[in-house]
Amino acid sequence: MTNAFSQIRHTDGRAYYQGTPLSLADAQIMLNDDILRRRVRVGAYLRVDDGRLVLVNGPALHPWVSRLAPSALSPRAARPE
Repeated sequence: MTNAFSQIRHTDGRAYYQGTPLSLADAQIMLNDDILRRRVRVGAYLRVDDGRLVLVNGPALHPWVSRLAPSALSPRAARPE
């Protein structure tokens, strides 16, 4: 038996989706599409909580994401000069 969810709420209680019941897989596809369209933050995920589906917004991008790789990991470091 597959659970179907007619509502998906944000963690703060706001509605994210209300309508025709969705399977968890269909809800994940909808979330992926919204991430692609930048309606939802990258890193957001779905959680089943007491039989309800909850959308948890992921953390904002961490500062380390934009740091440059150390020179030892650089492709130029492997080439002889």
